[in-house]
Order: sequence, then structure tokens, then C-alpha cells
Amino acid sequence: MRGLMKAELFKLKKSRGFQILLLVNVVITLLMAIFSLFVLDSELTGFHIMKSCLAMVLYHAYIGYLLAAVFCCGEFSNRTFAMSLLCGYSRTQVFLAKAVGFFLALVLLFAEAVGLETVFFSMGNGFGLDFNPGNMTAVFRYSAFGLAGCLTMGAVMLLVAVTAKKAMITLGAGIGGTYVLLYMETTFRDHPLPYVKYLYTYQIRQIFFGGDTFSPGLFLAVLAATFTVSCAAAVFIFEKSDLK
Repeated sequence: MRGLMKAELFKLKKSRGFQILLLVNVVITLLMAIFSLFVLDSELTGFHIMKSCLAMVLYHAYIGYLLAAVFCCGEFSNRTFAMSLLCGYSRTQVFLAKAVGFFLALVLLFAEAVGLETVFFSMGNGFGLDFNPGNMTAVFRYSAFGLAGCLTMGAVMLLVAVTAKKAMITLGAGIGGTYVLLYMETTFRDHPLPYVKYLYTYQIRQIFFGGDTFSPGLFLAVLAATFTVSCAAAVFIFEKSDLK
């Protein structure tokens, strides 16, 4: 298993697609920051921008599904998964190694976007909080919730990728599904349907953009359930997939 993990991390390091995504992420993030500061003359501080960036579900979905298409779907078309099985690894081991590499890449992209925006706005308008233990606890709390949301989105992306197996279908289905969830949230914002508030896209935006329905316990429960169910379903589908 250790050898398989090393191979996945090596592929991630050498992946031209991942390197391009890192660069694109930097360019888009800086362009958004420059436009907001110098064109719109935004007065938002680094702390406010950090909270907003952590909850940019649609942007992270675009980047994440591109990563899933490049890093996961290519393994099906190139028969790489099948070759890993010939080396004596089980399907579960192959999937877990790929999942770890994918989650690591997704977190790096996520942290890159949030970090650059926060630093850029902090340089322009200040961070907006004094650096004392109480405020730093709040920053850590928001960051932890944002990271949990990122990993949960990643689990859903893995499920879509192993189900679709093809890059274009993964992109279309994944981003289309995210649009539907956000549309439901926006449409029923004032009078949410009974099940809408349990969607992770709704919950993650509640904490960062404000809302009376947010509770940390419900937030974490929604993310934990979504992550667990998505990963379990992805493993099951991968076990039944034709990898030849």
C-alpha cells in the first residue's frame, strides 16, 4: 500500500494537468482580487474575504471537477487502474490511494485560492482583526469548517468521477448538479424546503454568509454524512466497475 501511495503522489507531482490548474487558480484568484480592490474599490478586509472565499462553492466546484476529470477519469481511459490490480493490489487499496492523492490536490488548490485572496486584501485593507487568542480561534474555526466543506465536496466529486468515468460527463454532471443545489438554495432562501437546509452547499454558505438556521452540530453532521455516504458509494461503484 505504501508503494501505491508513493506512486500516486509521484503522479500528482508530475501531472501537467494539475500544474496547469495550480497556475490557472493563481491567475483567476489574483484577477478577482485586483478587480475588486482597484475597479470596484472594495473595502472588505482580509478576514471578510477569507470567509467569503471559503464558501465559494461554485468556483471550488469548477476547479475540483476539472481536477477530478484530469486526475481520476484519465486513469480509466489509460487503463492505469487495471495495471495497478495486476501488481497485486486490491480494488479498495487502489481506490483509497487515488482518493488520498485527489484530496491532497484539492486541498492545495483550495488553500491556494483562499490564501492568496486573504493575503491580497489584507495588504490592501488590513486583515480586520487583532491578532489575539480569541480572534485567532475564530480564524481557525472558520478555516476548519471551510476545509471540512472542501473535503466533503471532494468526496462527491470522486463519486461522480468513478460513476461517469469520462472527463466531459464528469464535468457536465458535477457542475450541473452544483448549479441545481445552489438554485434550490437561492430560490427557497426565505422559506427553505424541509430538506434544503440539510444540503452541504446550503450549510457551508450559512456559516460564512450568515443565517439563522446555522448550528455547528448540524453543519458537521451534514458534512460527515455526505462525506461518508459519498465515499462508501464511490468505493462500491469502483469495486463493480469494468477496469479492463
